[in-house]
Amino acid sequence: MRPLPAGRARWFIAIVLLGFAAILGRDFALQIQDDHRLRTEGRMRYLRTLPLSSQRGLILGRNGEPLAVNVPAVTIWADPRILGTERRHWQSLARTLHLTLAELAQRLRSGGADFAYLRRQVAPRLGRAVRALHLAGVGVSVSSRSYFPMGAITAPLVGFVDEDHRGAGGVEMAFNGWLAGQSGREQALLDPRGQVLQVARVERLARPGSPIRLSISPQIQYWAYVALRAAQKHFGAANGSAVVMNVRNGQILAMVSVPSCNPNNLASCRSSADFTDNAVHQAFEPGSVMKPFAIAAALASRSVPPTARFNVSHPLWIGGYPITDDVLHHVLNIEHILKYSSCIGTAKIALRTPRRDIYRMYRAVGFGRHLGLGLSGATRGVLPPWQDWGKARHATIAIGYGVSVTTLQLADAYAAIANGGYHVRPELILGEPLKRKRVMPAWVAGDLRRWLRSVAEPNGTGILAAIPGYQVAGKTGTADIANGKDGFFHHRTNATFVGFAPGRDPRLVMAVTLRDSDKFWNFGGVEAAPVFRVTMEHALEEMDVPPLWCGKRVCSLKAPRITLAQAEIWSEGGGQ
Repeated sequence: MRPLPAGRARWFIAIVLLGFAAILGRDFALQIQDDHRLRTEGRMRYLRTLPLSSQRGLILGRNGEPLAVNVPAVTIWADPRILGTERRHWQSLARTLHLTLAELAQRLRSGGADFAYLRRQVAPRLGRAVRALHLAGVGVSVSSRSYFPMGAITAPLVGFVDEDHRGAGGVEMAFNGWLAGQSGREQALLDPRGQVLQVARVERLARPGSPIRLSISPQIQYWAYVALRAAQKHFGAANGSAVVMNVRNGQILAMVSVPSCNPNNLASCRSSADFTDNAVHQAFEPGSVMKPFAIAAALASRSVPPTARFNVSHPLWIGGYPITDDVLHHVLNIEHILKYSSCIGTAKIALRTPRRDIYRMYRAVGFGRHLGLGLSGATRGVLPPWQDWGKARHATIAIGYGVSVTTLQLADAYAAIANGGYHVRPELILGEPLKRKRVMPAWVAGDLRRWLRSVAEPNGTGILAAIPGYQVAGKTGTADIANGKDGFFHHRTNATFVGFAPGRDPRLVMAVTLRDSDKFWNFGGVEAAPVFRVTMEHALEEMDVPPLWCGKRVCSLKAPRITLAQAEIWSEGGGQ
């Protein structure tokens, strides 16, 4: 072969050398210049252990109505090692997450070395917005969050769920072990944007929580809340609560508290008071609603006959302090002592009755003890031992001072009068066995039912509780709030009404309390009785309890529509 000319040979050698140089240069770039990029991508494509959230058990109403359910949500997380080197993207990420730069930095620092939560249990649309940023080291995981269809109406009772998926307050907290289930873990291969490419291994399966069915009727719960909230606003009460219960089996059909807030938007909740279930967590001096039980003790112990009459025309002085009535009466029988809420008459009955018998009656119907609902922090109230009662306490504890009770205890106690003398354990979780025990003779309960019907009739202190077509029995209560200095605040009261219907064959009992209102007519007969009327009327309809019929029309009391002026007159000075 003829050799190449010298000039061409040199060009050929140069081209070959340049080719080798290009190959070496590329190799250098791959090994040196792209080393950081490849190591970063390699670091992002590796197995990571991710949490698997469990579905909480549902909380349902008595007929399966949803009170707490699960809805789709996402959890947004980051690898601080990767996102920490991409600070130029922090501003857009923080804006998308509705965080400040300082908050974003804090969440990255508060996580682990390679995992930090940025937002948890948020709406899926926020996850889609984060994915659209295409940021390395930021991931979006599918999860769920709790949603409460009735919002503020059931918040104090049902509670809410925190970011760790733990129950916080109410049923959610009390039965968290049953509702929570068990979270799981999986190892997954992620892409550079934190998305799961492949699940390598499930270390532990997530186990869903178990559902709970409550005895609550959402319809009755709604009306109780609406009526109670309206009364709280109108009278300026600090708080209030109401309980509706079946007198025969103890099932709680409604338990409401105000103030409240929407657990689906925790930013609207101003304080822990918005989640306090006042019906079981707050004890108060109840006033005259305690009178029927002192009278029951007197009758059951044969200390006072049912036909007894008492002179109430003068104050009863005990220990230098007078017990008085708002309205002057002369001689009253027991029915009229209850109808007009005579403190003098009740105190005289109590002083004829052994202290131990009154104490035992109070305990038997549920005062001074826990009622077994299982709600965390529920109080049993205060019932001093009878051995500590002097003459003054002997008299005043019968009219509702020197003792503190809860709204649930009041409903439970009046159920014993309504059902013929049996204490029935309240039931919130459906399926619990019925427990009942006789606590007063049937004839005593019968007399009290008959006498208490007069309270909701014209000239009775509870006339505002009257429901057209139904006989109502009940008792008003007004207790001045102690000022802590051996006295009471002026015009600051606990206003209560407890009643049951229908009066002759009771099905439902309801207790209503409004605390610390600032209006002049802040009495149980004016504040709490209308809440009872509105709620009980709807509750009886919901439970298919028919009204009384007079010929072709529903029987009606003489004045079912009552003006405030009439209320002030018929409440006999407000209705204690």
